[in-house]
Amino acid sequence: MKTLKYIIFLLLILIIGFLIYVAIQPNDYDVKRTQLINAPANVIYNNINDLKQWESWGPWHDNDSTIVTSYSDNTTGIGAKSSWTSKDGPGNLELVNTVPNKSVDLKLQFSDYEPTDIYWTLEDAEGGTNVTWGMKNESNPFMFKLFGVLSGGMDKMLGTMQEDGLKNLSGVVTEQMKNAPKKSYRLGDVVEVELTDGKFIGYLQKTSTDLEHEEMTALFMEFMPKAGMYAAENKLTPDDFVPGTFYTKWDEKTKEAEFYIGLLLKKELAPAEGMTALDVPGGKAVKIAKYGDYGTGDYEAHIAIGEYMQSKKIEMNGTSVWELYVNDPTTVKPEDIQTDIYYPVK
Repeated sequence: MKTLKYIIFLLLILIIGFLIYVAIQPNDYDVKRTQLINAPANVIYNNINDLKQWESWGPWHDNDSTIVTSYSDNTTGIGAKSSWTSKDGPGNLELVNTVPNKSVDLKLQFSDYEPTDIYWTLEDAEGGTNVTWGMKNESNPFMFKLFGVLSGGMDKMLGTMQEDGLKNLSGVVTEQMKNAPKKSYRLGDVVEVELTDGKFIGYLQKTSTDLEHEEMTALFMEFMPKAGMYAAENKLTPDDFVPGTFYTKWDEKTKEAEFYIGLLLKKELAPAEGMTALDVPGGKAVKIAKYGDYGTGDYEAHIAIGEYMQSKKIEMNGTSVWELYVNDPTTVKPEDIQTDIYYPVK
């Protein structure tokens, strides 16, 4: 009986000692791993910046089949959120900051514990991109300290997960690169510009945002030549106008789109019958130049502008967006056809 009491007493001493050891572990940690991935930064960034994509490479999905994840309406960029339940409890993730193709910052929270900072950095390197995945916290809760000690330390526990995730991410990106069609466009930098007031005349189109590419092309093939012929009939030279499209509505929820196909005027000209005159506001705007065939790379260009505005905390001024077709597609190579896209901002 005395022996049993002695053993129990000894076990209690060991347990108390172990708990004290856990409690005195550092309250802060910053664990990161870096891997060279043979892919451009923008491809890797797109897989990190879209929380939905994390399902394809996140290492936790390999170890826990009970995870059930839900997402906010927008899964990309600042404000995107995901939450989940599993046998280990609930959690949530929020994307809080981005620098396109450079960095992504998030907040990770398990149950009611204080959030953990997640950070990603992408750096161009010989042979691809150096990708760093880091996790840090300045007030590590006791329970997490316990898990860390049982796993050989926070660096080993988190670092092993990061290594597995980076390996998975590399595999996903490599497969995407194999299957992706050859890129037939390129984007310039997003820049901030100052515009003067202008006038646009064009033919109104009311369509769906889901309009097929061939149908959209048919609209431009019908109305852009009409606008050009009207300019020629009124003795305008190519220096007096720039062909373009003025978008006044593009609602992905209702699938409604309204835009005008026509001309940005540098010289006074009344609109033809069936055309509408629109004021192009002066002031601040952000602009990106896209090079390539019409309709190719447009989505990526608008995404690049949106991410730039998010990173700079810039808001749109109004709802209108316009694009100008800067050069004659019959006089340049397809990869040099230039489209400038403008967003007015506050």
